[in-house]
Amino acid sequence: MSDVFTERTQLVPKNQWICDHCGDLIESIDRGWLEWYHEVGTYDNHTETGFRIVHDHQRCMYNQRSMFAQGKSVSDMHLVDFTGDNGLVSLLSLIETKRIKDIEEFSEIIRRIHVSYYEEARQYWTQAEEDGFFDGANEVWPYLPETSLQIISRYSR
Repeated sequence: MSDVFTERTQLVPKNQWICDHCGDLIESIDRGWLEWYHEVGTYDNHTETGFRIVHDHQRCMYNQRSMFAQGKSVSDMHLVDFTGDNGLVSLLSLIETKRIKDIEEFSEIIRRIHVSYYEEARQYWTQAEEDGFFDGANEVWPYLPETSLQIISRYSR
């Protein structure tokens, strides 16, 4: 990939994320947390939802007591456990066991964790859509690392 594109990036791919709770930078993979929930008593097919990448600090994580009071049970682990080949296998196993409620929400989490530059590019996604950047694209092209670099280059000014 061209240095012209990569010198514009601000997040380290697959090592830094934007927290879904506070919106601040998660500065390294060991400071990140993946969490989600399911309705209590429904730990069967198509129940896992609410996937979020957050800081590994209580102020950003789901409040488990509050969630339980709402009839929800939280599942969570360090983000590092979902990275690399083993992490991808773990994530895909949730699909295979038919536990995912919203496959689009879950696909977004997989992209954020595993596709280089996607986490940063998604900050500009709405603007790119409004500008017609994706017009005529197939279902794969918008999510390629090269496309993310183009989005960052064009919209991060």
